[in-house]
Amino acid sequence: MTSLRQKGFTLIELVVVIVILGILAAVAIPQFTDLSTSARTSVADTSCGALASTATLLFASNRVGTTMASIQAATTATGGTFSAGTNCGNTTFSTTTGGVTVNCPTIPPALCTGP
Repeated sequence: MTSLRQKGFTLIELVVVIVILGILAAVAIPQFTDLSTSARTSVADTSCGALASTATLLFASNRVGTTMASIQAATTATGGTFSAGTNCGNTTFSTTTGGVTVNCPTIPPALCTGP
């Protein structure tokens, strides 16, 4: 007598695979939910770095300090806006979406002459 061999997966095997995929999804999804806030914070940090670089480049070009308004006007930063600080300090960058605000480091007095 010949026995028939059936090919395929049993119901138990399929259920085990589905359960494993569900566990993997439950672990992986929380890892990616906070990426947008992290990205916005990185944009703000990068923009603050661009502000400091602009101050350095303007000082190197002119050999004198520049006003904070001129430094901000010369800085190209997308994704948000700078708020004017006092005496080259307390400048913040706020992202357009997401409401992330980062305090930029104070620009040294030799590079910046005031508001």
